[in-house]
Amino acid sequence: MSAININYPAGGRSDNEIFISNVKTLREGVLVGTARLPFASTEKPVVIYGQTLASGDIEYRTVSAQCPHQGADISRDELNDDGNVYCSLHRRPICIYSEYNQAYLTEKRGDGYVIVKS
Repeated sequence: MSAININYPAGGRSDNEIFISNVKTLREGVLVGTARLPFASTEKPVVIYGQTLASGDIEYRTVSAQCPHQGADISRDELNDDGNVYCSLHRRPICIYSEYNQAYLTEKRGDGYVIVKS
């Protein structure tokens, strides 16, 4: 994980804390799990991207594991230094670090991960 300066709050908003279950590490800085994201009727696969901030802290953001364009699995796709995950199906950028997204600020608590109330 390389360090980045994040200038935008997470765009995804949640009225409640959401616990992410079945979390597994795919590779450094990328975890997968399941959660019922806001506005979803069922629990679905999610990807948690961890990024080292310029301060040295790690910030986690959670997004649906399905690309919003055509539903491709983005869990295999890397988070680039520009803050985007580029869907391997159509190369559509999904900006994790933008105020205009559905990425949710997430905290690590003990061995678990929680989307924070925002």
